[in-house]
Amino acid sequence: MNKTLLVLVTSMFLPAFAPAAGLNAIVGTWSGNWMPEGGSPDAVTVELREDKAGKLTGKFLTPTPMDFSEASFNPATKAVAFEATNPKTGKFYRLQGKIKGTELVGTLVANDTAGEVRLIKWTFFGP
Repeated sequence: MNKTLLVLVTSMFLPAFAPAAGLNAIVGTWSGNWMPEGGSPDAVTVELREDKAGKLTGKFLTPTPMDFSEASFNPATKAVAFEATNPKTGKFYRLQGKIKGTELVGTLVANDTAGEVRLIKWTFFGP
């Protein structure tokens, strides 16, 4: 009876902690490149943050600095999606992918041009 109660209580609280733990794992700076169809590789750097409400937010640092208008992360599937619009040119960017350890692999779309994107999370092991 005590084991059953413990399992029941633990399972009730586990979903509440899972999203926060997953989001903490992806917060940081990610950089790499994307290969637009018919083009040449271009650098991409994004900064993922957690806002005060515990939601994913961030910005593109390259190819051009711009804040995300939408951002989401599913800790169960490790799927991430975010989008932004360049305020100077109106060019729309959308990145969708999956986190695999310290690597984000997916697709980046800039207006009508799509391509594979591969980003690595910056890590620091200082003194």
